[in-house]
Amino acid sequence: MGPIQNAGASLFAFQISPDGPRSAACDVTMATPAAEAKARYSAIVLGATGNVGGRIVQLLIRNPLCRKVVVVTRRKTDAFADPKVSEVIVNMDRLEDEVAPHAREVDVALAAFGVGKGSAKMPEEEVRKIEIAYPQAFCRAATAGGARVCGVMTAVGADPEAGMKYAKIIGEKEKAVESVRFDFLGLYRPAVILGNSNTPGALGYVMPLLHWAMPSRYHSIHKNDLARAMVEQSEQAFVTIAHGSAPREATVKILEYEEMEPFFVKGDRDEP
Repeated sequence: MGPIQNAGASLFAFQISPDGPRSAACDVTMATPAAEAKARYSAIVLGATGNVGGRIVQLLIRNPLCRKVVVVTRRKTDAFADPKVSEVIVNMDRLEDEVAPHAREVDVALAAFGVGKGSAKMPEEEVRKIEIAYPQAFCRAATAGGARVCGVMTAVGADPEAGMKYAKIIGEKEKAVESVRFDFLGLYRPAVILGNSNTPGALGYVMPLLHWAMPSRYHSIHKNDLARAMVEQSEQAFVTIAHGSAPREATVKILEYEEMEPFFVKGDRDEP
């Protein structure tokens, strides 16, 4: 284990890996109304029209600490009719330049964006653009605008040295967003995502029955649980930073099923 920083109600414990510090825990307790006001934040979201991204936006809308949500999309959508939400329509090939003016003074960036199931049918160049180039451009625009916390959805098995093409590309995606250097970066690695339009409904009943026979990292996860983990962990990290209790070095935390499970809320899976 690496050093542990404990200041008041904040805790970051992180492990040292060959690539640098990787956070093992982040826990924050809000103490006073003044502290809460200091920790209010704005967020920018890439992938809001997807299953996980859409849920992320709904959670941010309901969250009293989140004061503004910027939604980055390729086409106009009226899915989020709330005064807290502003929509930015961009040409994805000019994403960084077109997002930059709207990312000023954002605090948290969340990207639930990628090809996923369709990757096998697409040219590798196109997959790399969607999985690597676009999220990295989004992250660069966000950090230039002031974001100090970022959460990116990747996938279990991500490894730039992997023999399997998709796992290799997702591993390269993680390296690409790490290079942007946020104060806190969460990399969320789901296995099979349940409750979305790309996954047969029957798997929602079958997959949990098989959890006992597989390592926890391969457990299926409901889209609402994944979205909850991304929002809650990012908020905890931001609150820690806002109160001056974060490690001095940039921290990267990899979250697989076991690390995301503490954020799950009973009843979330029953919602759309």
